[in-house]
Amino acid sequence: MRSFALVVAFFLTTSASGALPGVTELKTTPERLSDAELSALLRARIEAAEVVAIGETVHGSSGFLRLQARLIHYLVEKHGLRLIVWENPVLRSLELSRWVAACTGARTPVPIDVLYMPTAADLALWDWVCDFNRAHRGDPIVFRGMDVWDRPWEHYARVRTLVARLGIDPRLAKSIEALCPAARASSWPEIEEMFGELQSQGKFLPEADYGKCRAALTALHDASRRSGLEKSKATAPDAEDAFELALSASTLLGWLGFYNYQWSHDVLGWNERDRAQGRNLRLLMEKHGARRAILSAHSSHVSHNRSPADWWGYGDLKSGVHFFTATTGKRAFNMALTAYDASGAQGPWSPPVAKNSLDKRLHDAGHRFAFFTSSAAFLAEHTKWWMQNQNFPGPYESGVEIVPRDHFDAFFYLDESHLDKALPARPMWQP
Repeated sequence: MRSFALVVAFFLTTSASGALPGVTELKTTPERLSDAELSALLRARIEAAEVVAIGETVHGSSGFLRLQARLIHYLVEKHGLRLIVWENPVLRSLELSRWVAACTGARTPVPIDVLYMPTAADLALWDWVCDFNRAHRGDPIVFRGMDVWDRPWEHYARVRTLVARLGIDPRLAKSIEALCPAARASSWPEIEEMFGELQSQGKFLPEADYGKCRAALTALHDASRRSGLEKSKATAPDAEDAFELALSASTLLGWLGFYNYQWSHDVLGWNERDRAQGRNLRLLMEKHGARRAILSAHSSHVSHNRSPADWWGYGDLKSGVHFFTATTGKRAFNMALTAYDASGAQGPWSPPVAKNSLDKRLHDAGHRFAFFTSSAAFLAEHTKWWMQNQNFPGPYESGVEIVPRDHFDAFFYLDESHLDKALPARPMWQP
């Protein structure tokens, strides 16, 4: 019976195909996509993936957020995924993580300002997550962030505390305390003073000490991860502490790596951030014993990056998904959510004008809400396609020019997706 329903849904969606070959026009709205429609589009494609990644091309755009929420509902309810990993800092995200875990009891307002640039369109997802957990108390959704923009002194404090608690070689903590930049800082003004030195020096000096700092953090990450895996097998109560220590070491590696190159090499700096995102995704899956996970982030953080692409003029940035799959060998299926006329929490996009603009091609063909894979026949028109990822107004192209099959497995296109209402937000870079 289920197979029959999937066949019916397949013909209902493909019969609405628009002018471009290989594109399925969806004659509904994102939140009203049925399970049968989504299964026809996605089931066979995602069944073998350990990570299903949803990449939005602009933060805070209501159409993307409604579609993101609908995809998460489907993945949780029909594919059994329970771990949701977000582009959000490891420690900052704990407040929302704890709310998700606790809302099965007394329901309190969701701390939506934990998210980067939250909007009114974000709220519905978290209401649903809480309702789901109330109905599935023995098999709840777990949420956590994997990004690096935390207060670094809080991670250093965790290193000092957890190394002692877990009995890990104390020399590692001492080396980190003595050699790592900002290890003794306790506020953003102190960090700003360090940044001032970095701006003039170009990198952390002396380089030999910074190299030893990274070696100590890497050794700590490896030791605490091994400890976490061993303790998990033995169902030891402090397995969680071991993984949390690994997360702090990994996040500090990403935070320090980003700023070490901030004023000298954009690509290397951003790649250190995404390298940490990939490590943290792996650690969160291991910590929670999750064979599969949902990842939601900007499209630049979920791309496969199998060929070079110049992201926003910075250069060939690599994503967290790229580093995750390269280091673990696990499979990721990624989807880019893109649009022709879009705005979000960072402002409106510039209108696409290039002949090889993906969004303009779909718009000009009359598509309004569509799905296609990276093997869609119309993509043969160009080797590379521009995909909008930027918010600089003006008569020029912005975003990223990609070989679609090298970066994303599938795309959802909206002709319009706009900011709903921005909500009060916490500082992003210096929380």
